[in-house]
Amino acid sequence: MRLVRRRFAGLCSGGALAALTAATLGAGGGRAFARAVARTHFRAVVIGSGFGGSVAALRLGEAGVDTLVLERGRQWPTSPTEAVFGSQERVDGRMFWFRSVAYWPGVLPLPVRPQPGVMEVSNEAHLDILCGAAVGGGSVVYTGATVAPPRRWFEALYPRGLSYDEFAGRWFPLATAALGATTMPRDVYDSPPFTHSRLWDRHMTRAGYPPVPAGSTFDWDVLRAELRGTVRASATAGESDFGCSNGAKKSLTRTYLPRALATGHVQLRPLHEVRAVRRGRRGGYALEVRRMDTAGRTLDVEEYTCDLLFVSAGTLNTNRLLVAARERGDLPDLPAALGSGFGGNGDQVSVRTALTDRPGPAQGAPCASTYFFHDRFAQPLRAESWQLLGAHGLPVLVTFAVTVDRGSRGTFRYDRGTGRVVLADWTPDKQRESARAMHAYDAEIIAANPGLVSAALGYPVPFTGHPLGGCTVGRCTDLEGRVAGHRGLYVVDGSLLPGNAGGANPSLTITALAERALAHIVAAGG
Repeated sequence: MRLVRRRFAGLCSGGALAALTAATLGAGGGRAFARAVARTHFRAVVIGSGFGGSVAALRLGEAGVDTLVLERGRQWPTSPTEAVFGSQERVDGRMFWFRSVAYWPGVLPLPVRPQPGVMEVSNEAHLDILCGAAVGGGSVVYTGATVAPPRRWFEALYPRGLSYDEFAGRWFPLATAALGATTMPRDVYDSPPFTHSRLWDRHMTRAGYPPVPAGSTFDWDVLRAELRGTVRASATAGESDFGCSNGAKKSLTRTYLPRALATGHVQLRPLHEVRAVRRGRRGGYALEVRRMDTAGRTLDVEEYTCDLLFVSAGTLNTNRLLVAARERGDLPDLPAALGSGFGGNGDQVSVRTALTDRPGPAQGAPCASTYFFHDRFAQPLRAESWQLLGAHGLPVLVTFAVTVDRGSRGTFRYDRGTGRVVLADWTPDKQRESARAMHAYDAEIIAANPGLVSAALGYPVPFTGHPLGGCTVGRCTDLEGRVAGHRGLYVVDGSLLPGNAGGANPSLTITALAERALAHIVAAGG
């Protein structure tokens, strides 16, 4: 029984989620507790606890479905005073998913201890793919921007059966409320750490493009506490890419996941990495699962089985799992189109130097404002006010942009020599049009604002923090994520999106699409 208790502590270490999981399993030490911890068969298994997986967990739990969420990453605690995560200014191995050398813009390539850190950086050919690796998935490492795509570009990209009116009237509002997204309050916007946001807005307005407030999942009360000095400065200091140690983000660990666990029908097991998926011997699905400790050491490899499998491992890892399952013969009848249609959402970053204005002593992380350009540039472009951790008064302003790239797509393929799934056909020219749009935007803002110049700062190679596609809705699945030809197999994450969110950060669309999918799946009984 001591080993069982030790194992449980490893599964659910620290915080409110652990307490809810313990409540689900019952008091430690008894037979019911031991059986619950040792169980490896569930009615439903959800792989991943990001935006799609958390929605699936909640809605299955509310429907009374016996559900297990398997998450490869750690459940990270929060602290009002301690720096839980590393950052660009405090580099350590907690930042990265099993890297031995730090790799991030503005970060020296310092040696770090490989471990299950919070961010995976996958160096694919000609493209770096960035994705979260933690309980809460990308919600732990994103910058909270929560915006819907414009109708025009949603309708241009998504299958006709997905009605924009339905999303705008029901699913986007539901997801916005459930994620806790609101716009930045005036008192926070007027504070010194957001001088750069106000300056960005002035530059946009002078150019004739008055921005609008962006929805955000930051907790403004925590930011106010930072401004008062009663908690450690995190969001107001520019921390975001590797998490906010003091809980300044309303990540999924504060929204969907606690609600899912509170149903009493959902278990969450962190540090459980699904390595393979195949048909079960008695029907359903079987998973090969590696269980790790917090240092990343393998504790054991087990088989889990389920009747219903929801693959929500994020675009990169959903493609890795399912393309490998098809090519190795574990699920040989998966759609031939699976793995194709990948896109990077047109992600671009620009840096401008303000020679006559000062953007403040520090640059707060939450995005305050956005503006969408439909037809001005080579591609439709959404510009967002961004920040630079470590600016410390330097006269620099950062813009993040996503473009509506309707044509540049790549394919995930299985490399039989290495046994790995890789992005096989991405080339530098596939981001050329989105880069052209960003350069034209930058030039226009600079021309309207004397004293601004472009700064040649950028990521080491082309990147995306918004990998999308590969298991496209309406092509590899039906409109609810049911995988063609595989009863009980669902995909509910960013891989459903058609390589592009349609002019938006994708978190809201992924959440809304998952809400719609689960509503139909639960109503239909599968």
